[in-house]
Amino acid sequence: MDAFVRIDTERLSLRPVRLSDAEAMYEYGHCPEVARLAGFPVNQSVEECQAFIEMDLDKKGDAVRQRIYAICLKGKDRLMGTVNFAKAITSDILEIGYVLHPDLWGQGLMPEAVSALVDFGFRELNLHKIEIVSFDYNSQSQRVAEKLGFQLEARLRQRMKSDDVYRDKLIFGLLREEWEERRCI
Repeated sequence: MDAFVRIDTERLSLRPVRLSDAEAMYEYGHCPEVARLAGFPVNQSVEECQAFIEMDLDKKGDAVRQRIYAICLKGKDRLMGTVNFAKAITSDILEIGYVLHPDLWGQGLMPEAVSALVDFGFRELNLHKIEIVSFDYNSQSQRVAEKLGFQLEARLRQRMKSDDVYRDKLIFGLLREEWEERRCI
């Protein structure tokens, strides 16, 4: 699979992130609560977001597996968050990462976006398994995983640092056969 495809859902469009998204990314990326929940440092400037996007645009190789999707409300082109295969565990096991502007929290948009990428991963990339990693205090992320049928597989105690405190890392997994069973329901 070479092309970086656009993915549409009922309410969302997932498209390749682009340099012009930096300002919109900064709008949520400089929010301390967003950064804390997602596990990244608070963005300090639009230029920092531009550099992050440039890194993504410069990726070579299997772009579909590595690139970041902008989450946009359908019919609009403004980035409201991102979803991506953040890390390759093996060639057929990938980890999903995601973040959403806080103005859109609680509307069921993140499960919709993640579900679309999960479907794409199993259908088009022929993945065996997809994982979601979360801090122990990020109940919103845990709800996304559970809503989509991911199972809690591990709690790695004091594995990740947040606000200079070691926190537990939770790993959720969804196997291809579990995804197929949910599709048949």
